[in-house]
Amino acid sequence: MRQGGWISGLIVLAVLLTLDPLGIPAVRWIREGDALWADGRGLSAQRAYQAALALRPMDPAVWHRVARAHAALGELEEAEAAWRRAMERGDPWALRGLAAIATQRGEWEQARARWRDWALRSPSDREAFRRWAEAAMALGDEQDARRAWETGVSYHPDDLQIRFRLGLLRGAQDPEAARALLASLPSPWKEWSDLLPAPCAPHGLCGESASDQTLRRWGFALLGAWYWGEARLALARWVERHPEDPVAMAALGYALGRLGLDGTAWLRRASEGPAIPPEVHYFWGLYLLERGRYQEARGRFAAAYQLDPNPLYALERGRAAMLDGDLLTAERWLRQALEADRGNVEIWITLATLYLGHQVWIGKGIEAAQEILQRAPHRVEGYEWMGWAHYLRGEWAEAERLLRQALQVDPDRPSIRYRLGMVLAAKGQREEARRLLEQTILLDPRGGFGRQALRMLTRLQGR
Repeated sequence: MRQGGWISGLIVLAVLLTLDPLGIPAVRWIREGDALWADGRGLSAQRAYQAALALRPMDPAVWHRVARAHAALGELEEAEAAWRRAMERGDPWALRGLAAIATQRGEWEQARARWRDWALRSPSDREAFRRWAEAAMALGDEQDARRAWETGVSYHPDDLQIRFRLGLLRGAQDPEAARALLASLPSPWKEWSDLLPAPCAPHGLCGESASDQTLRRWGFALLGAWYWGEARLALARWVERHPEDPVAMAALGYALGRLGLDGTAWLRRASEGPAIPPEVHYFWGLYLLERGRYQEARGRFAAAYQLDPNPLYALERGRAAMLDGDLLTAERWLRQALEADRGNVEIWITLATLYLGHQVWIGKGIEAAQEILQRAPHRVEGYEWMGWAHYLRGEWAEAERLLRQALQVDPDRPSIRYRLGMVLAAKGQREEARRLLEQTILLDPRGGFGRQALRMLTRLQGR
């Protein structure tokens, strides 16, 4: 019996190799790539998938993996080409990949069409409804965004996140209905219902419409919570009714900027007239910071502070100066903000970033990190910056302990994985260091930490 089993196995293997003589090594590369991918090692997984592709260039499953790796590593041109090859070979998920590429590029018309098509084909994919709605909001199409959320609710009536986003969108158009929807959700989502007005008096008599009463406040609340699409729609509706409100115009311009769109027309309109409110300069500054125009941003924050010496404007003056490379000026304005609001943990975080991120005045950086830990022990920045301070002082064991603690608090923060990788590389634990650095690249493929991690990986491979 045992001999017969071996013979049967050899016959099956012979048939497989006859049909696809390269299939066995290709499967081995795919499995290795999948294991590396599951471990967050995108670069190593990509190399394995490319090896499989050389052996099986007609396999849509291999093209799918190659495209996914390119996209995750920020190689959008290569990812799009690979997704198209996968689609040509019958990969049903390629449309989703192409939709994600359009979103990453901010090509909102294509993104909306692709996500809508994919959501209606594969309604089990809940994220597709979110992406469809967000692309529609970026285009200013409130009706299509509402259709996306309502279709999502019809397929997933128990999905609290979809219902919440529908409530946020309806807040600007039908605040009473939105209030009822949001109040039915658990905390912290239900607290949003408190920002919307209660129903009108029993006889339905209101001085002005409930929507108009709450629209401006609602738009600014959405802006503060980073719901850029919903904020853009709410603020646009408010400004249409109240074109004399320059602060709302500036906020609208900033919201457009966060969506990757040009908001300068609204910011310029907000700046017309002899007396520009400080908030307009503030939103101008934030808009310019997002575009890397640090010198211009510094001027806007300076103008805001001159009109109103608010510690928030001093904080932003310091942040802009730091990003512009002017560390002495940055420290001066951050300390100025601290004098007015010593309990503001955001100021301490920015100071820690200044001192420890730029590796200057380490003692002051440790003081800032200690303040973060004391004032906000739930914030990950305190553990991360204190761990990095120990690394800079050569105290690697304590640095590792604190950075591992930070990683437990926020496992998706690329800066923590990068810094922990640096610590482990210094300790000689190169294999785990490489793994963490590759994971950093996957989390931040086009950002500063991803680039630094790639450089460090190159150095480790050369040793």
